[in-house]
Amino acid sequence: MVRARALAPRPGIRRIARAAATAGWQLAVASTSAVDSVRAVLDAAAGPDFAAHFSVFADDVAAHKKSAPDSYLLALRELGTHATEAVVIEDPRNGLLAAAGAGIGCLITVSTYAQQENMTGAALVVSSLGDPGGNEVRVLANKTGTVPGRYITLPNIAACARLPGPFGARQTA
Repeated sequence: MVRARALAPRPGIRRIARAAATAGWQLAVASTSAVDSVRAVLDAAAGPDFAAHFSVFADDVAAHKKSAPDSYLLALRELGTHATEAVVIEDPRNGLLAAAGAGIGCLITVSTYAQQENMTGAALVVSSLGDPGGNEVRVLANKTGTVPGRYITLPNIAACARLPGPFGARQTA
């Protein structure tokens, strides 16, 4: 289904991936799925040109699956990045728990599968990342000090980092 493009990417994914790559951000996916499945979804969601910018850390190479932080800790180690310089974009609570366990700030985009889950601990919880001309993003919880507009931007994402960093990120612990 994914390779056939039967599933559309969630709003804002492609836009954010392109903006982050252009800004020189390291891009990675830490997933509970196998590497081949993640690559197929990346090709569909970010476009094949930008999918190549992503490192993939799948739970099939981590010692424990999410909600354990193993895949995020592996990503930090392999990328040479400190947790305070990273932000996770997640949708289910297990991902939030894994990010918190790794000490990484987390932005939640609520999915239809996770609407009723407790997202306490996330730096920012929104309806989606949104796109210009699309539906306005609804902010459901915000500990960042940033004020998202109609759609999420790189400064909004950077503000989810745990310690001061790019764009004046704030403590969210």
